[in-house]
Amino acid sequence: MKKTGYIKAITLYFFLGISLFVFPILSHAEPIKLGCDIRYWYPFTYEEKEKAKGMHVDIVQKALETLGYQIEIVSLPRKRCIFSAQNGEIDGIISIAFHPDLAKFLEFPQDVTQTKESSGRIMQIDHVVVTYIDNPYEFEGDIRSLPIPVRIPRGESLIADLEKNGLKVEEANSDKQNFGKLIRDKIGVVITSSMIAENMDLDPAFKGKFKINSTPLVSESYHLAFSAKTSLTAAEKARIWREIEKWRNDYIFMQQVYSRY
Repeated sequence: MKKTGYIKAITLYFFLGISLFVFPILSHAEPIKLGCDIRYWYPFTYEEKEKAKGMHVDIVQKALETLGYQIEIVSLPRKRCIFSAQNGEIDGIISIAFHPDLAKFLEFPQDVTQTKESSGRIMQIDHVVVTYIDNPYEFEGDIRSLPIPVRIPRGESLIADLEKNGLKVEEANSDKQNFGKLIRDKIGVVITSSMIAENMDLDPAFKGKFKINSTPLVSESYHLAFSAKTSLTAAEKARIWREIEKWRNDYIFMQQVYSRY
């Protein structure tokens, strides 16, 4: 009987171990509530039929679902996302670049900086300077030389640095609005991602009417940043960032993500 009981115990532990491997126990029982910028930042983040969409959303969802978490994503204006995370109303924000002011109430991967790629990033994005086609200005790295107004999507982390350098900044809800103003006024610049600028050149309303300066303004890592008030543990956050890194580096998965857009 003792031998039989021993065998049963070993069998129970074996199956329990397999179950824990295949179906990990979640230490965070409640769904993770994340905010995502409502502005149209295609293909990275945008809202469609009242749901958050985009490449960054796909990567974060894949990582969290693989780890067994339930997710709730709410689309909010960028400043409202930040305010909600600061107050602990959401657990984190999808797709936000690091800035020291944000680090007071948002948690980023440990190796995060403003100038280097972070291992836990969702994606690295180059921001470029766009001018009207006939403007002879060429950006060569001096942010203070940017012609004004500097048009940029609302809520970007870069805005604080632009204003700190004494530049007049105009925020808009979409890149398309900024390009429309640039073509209309023929002065100033638009700050946007290289991918979006290239896509705008496919739009008949803008094609051949603007110039993408060859020197990028900055390259930024965009993250899933967690609220300092989330109930997620430090270990859970680190595990999530590692999972994001894994899927970001998965060639087949990323090809699938790119093909959707």
